Amino acid sequence: MGGKIFTQTKWIEELRKGRPVFSLPELVRITGLPPASARRAVSRLVKRRFLIKLSKGLYGNAFAHLSLEQVAGMLYPPAYISVESALFTHGVIDQTPHIVTCITLNKTKTFRTALGEILYYHIKSGLFFGFHPQDGLVLAGPEKAAADYVYIKRQNGLFPDLDEWNWGNLDLLNLREILKSYPKSVEKHIMEFAH
Repeated sequence: MGGKIFTQTKWIEELRKGRPVFSLPELVRITGLPPASARRAVSRLVKRRFLIKLSKGLYGNAFAHLSLEQVAGMLYPPAYISVESALFTHGVIDQTPHIVTCITLNKTKTFRTALGEILYYHIKSGLFFGFHPQDGLVLAGPEKAAADYVYIKRQNGLFPDLDEWNWGNLDLLNLREILKSYPKSVEKHIMEFAH
């Protein structure tokens, strides 16, 4: 699709293919436009709501029916959805989180996007496991999300109250196995509430 002209019709054709997220360099390559022209075109497409600005140089495709959870796995890799977001998805907690929470090997960081807010917590590489693709998302299993939750809260000086958790949605044997990788204080805290 090279050439100097890339009409709105061509943009829409490309977006209707359904790819969820594009970086600016990818859009330059796809369109064959010079970077400055591509930036101007992208700016117009954002104003018309064909593209959604996610972060600097990263855009969501409005035709792809993007969810904030899908974006979370792509915005700040490597990352997986965990903590309250995964606990809610797995039915361990009942209260809907107002932001998507992820675990990353990068620095702790918050992104505010047009779709909502995503909070990434840094974790050491030895604890970066226990997640898998599910329905297009990279999601921690319920037991891993539980361990991450208590670990992150305690790292931030908070005392996580687990009284209202739906413990029936957790496999306690798997949880104990996962907790072997965490500090003893995390295991002790969780097992005080587990039933």
